[in-house]
Amino acid sequence: MKTAWLSVITSALFAAISVAANAQSINWVYANGYAKNHPNVGIVADEFIKRIETETNGRLKIRHVAAGTLLKPENMLEGIRGRVAQMGSAVVLFFPGQLPISATLAGVTDLRTGNKIDAAGATAITMRLLDEVPEFAGEYAKLGLKAIMWVSAPPYNIIGTKPIVRLADLQGKKVRAFGTALPKLLTAAGAVPVSMAYGEIYTSMQTGVIDGAFSDVNGMVAGKFEDVGKHLITIGPKDGALTAIAAIVYIVNLEEWKALPPDVQKGIEKVAKGMTADAAQIVANSAATSVKTMEKAGVTIRHLSQADTDALAQKVPDVFEAAAKTLTDAKLPGDAIIRRHKAITDSYIKGTWKP
Repeated sequence: MKTAWLSVITSALFAAISVAANAQSINWVYANGYAKNHPNVGIVADEFIKRIETETNGRLKIRHVAAGTLLKPENMLEGIRGRVAQMGSAVVLFFPGQLPISATLAGVTDLRTGNKIDAAGATAITMRLLDEVPEFAGEYAKLGLKAIMWVSAPPYNIIGTKPIVRLADLQGKKVRAFGTALPKLLTAAGAVPVSMAYGEIYTSMQTGVIDGAFSDVNGMVAGKFEDVGKHLITIGPKDGALTAIAAIVYIVNLEEWKALPPDVQKGIEKVAKGMTADAAQIVANSAATSVKTMEKAGVTIRHLSQADTDALAQKVPDVFEAAAKTLTDAKLPGDAIIRRHKAITDSYIKGTWKP
């Protein structure tokens, strides 16, 4: 009889423990405005989500909803603020008014430093700047958001309908650009920057409205630009110059974040920090695949020589000075932010620290 009662009590105890454990599980939704297989916000996201679930012992489960089903890219900030989803990813360049520091620095392409850092470095620089500059994290907090992870896109380069072998070949070419820094770079190269939506690039290149377009290789393949442009030149001797900070941020609703148990928060932060190099590798692998796709389609890929890269760098107005002014005009300590960014970047390039 005692054995039977002991068995009943033990079963009840295990059931209670199980119920308690289930009660502690938290279910979130991650909103992705792009395809599920998009390298930066799809493939990286799946790996991030998997690692979070493992690190939190299954206490935080995140469902990935892609293809803009919940939130379009341009609605991401407002949607996460409004708890349409607890987590999402955003291209910061889309939000210069709401995220002035993020959008300004992600729009800066400096030929001198941008050709000396890799994607993992650009991401690490971004996350360190976020830790060291209160105003950077503050622009998310003001919106009721928290930036938890950054991912760098491949370098922006030029794909064109005519051969571009050297700097002189850009003279007079009409090239689609975006932001504020890339048009200045094109103007310095003698090209004519054209503002145009991404969705219009293919037809505009096909019909001769423009001679080429700035994009990263993944964006080129996604838009099938290799069908209408058979010449690509990188803005640098190798893969091209990366932007000053990573352009894609993973964000969470700040109140939802605060509601998480402290150990779950720490688990997410640990995973985010550990994802820096791996996320960069995922993006690099996808970029390599995109390059092969373009080459198979008959695209000739060339690299701007070091001499031409140096010459263009001399002609381009000081992009960091312009960035500091933009931030100052937004009533932010622009000079201090840019000085800190430069110090972090320079120390990374010198090998003083690594992610």
